[in-house]
Amino acid sequence: MKYLSVLLVISLLFSMTSCGTVLNTVNPVSDSSVSDSMDECSHVWNSATCTEPKKCEKCQETEGTALGHTTDSGVCSRCGERFSAWEVGEYTDEFNQPTGKKYTIVDGNGTFSNSATSNSTLFAALQVDEDDIGIMLWEYGSNLVKGVFDYEQYRITILDESGQKHSFEGTIYKGGTRVYFDDSSRGDVFRLLRNNDTLKIHIESTKYSVSTYLFAINTAGFKEAYSLVSQK
Repeated sequence: MKYLSVLLVISLLFSMTSCGTVLNTVNPVSDSSVSDSMDECSHVWNSATCTEPKKCEKCQETEGTALGHTTDSGVCSRCGERFSAWEVGEYTDEFNQPTGKKYTIVDGNGTFSNSATSNSTLFAALQVDEDDIGIMLWEYGSNLVKGVFDYEQYRITILDESGQKHSFEGTIYKGGTRVYFDDSSRGDVFRLLRNNDTLKIHIESTKYSVSTYLFAINTAGFKEAYSLVSQK
């Protein structure tokens, strides 16, 4: 009988353990407390940037918000990122001293043609200040077009983003380096610069020789750039 009793006890214990029953646990630890312990991080924070909030380099947790860009002129003063093709500069006098009068300028690329060449490389720049709007043209990307005669007239056509063409007159004076829009055109040209992100410009000389110039400019950001130029 004792032998059978021992066998029954052993059999019962075996059946309990085979079913996964834990017979003896000392100070059990809950799953939640283990998880909490594993989730703890002694953060090592990287500083916030213009576009990203403060971030832990270990666990990538973030805190706070991004700093944001610190400019309305097209170039962030904190990170240097450029949002506009327009640059703002200041005229100098004969002693290379600042005059206090500013301008904004944007570059463009295209082609030019005349009696000696066709569709050759053109570099251009459109410059705007409080008094004038002028265009500089570099044939072959390096030869700046200058006024040779008393003056030379140009027919300027601007194609806006909607496909509409706008016609203007321009003049380059003897010794000058810019084709200036007529004063009567200033308001219309300003509206085109403000209301489009890109413009195509075609220029044709009409007085002494036949040369044509075609280039495109990125006008996005003009309004903000010109606000730093205008004192009105």
